[in-house]
Amino acid sequence: MDQHQIQLLTRMKGLIKEGKRKFKVRKDRNYLDDLLDLSLTVDEAWEEILTLNKNFYYLDPKPFYNQSQYSLTFKKIIKGKLVYIKLILENNEVVVCWSFHEDIIN
Repeated sequence: MDQHQIQLLTRMKGLIKEGKRKFKVRKDRNYLDDLLDLSLTVDEAWEEILTLNKNFYYLDPKPFYNQSQYSLTFKKIIKGKLVYIKLILENNEVVVCWSFHEDIIN
């Protein structure tokens, strides 16, 4: 992680603590099902996100996922499973979790 990304993560954590956070409703997957598969509640997922740091940062090899200067991707072992987490800062005011699911390695 570079300095900009560290500052972005710090900003995101502050907003999350203020309750300015949400999970992205996607057509291709249901975040509630993903959290259930990990035996986590929504609040527990946000608590896990607050523990993220540079050691969990993941530079996604797909260029499309690394284009935004307002997004960060992580991988972390949670309850014995490798979890893929993607966060985006929208309008500099809310953190949107686009992904929080078990990482399926092919």
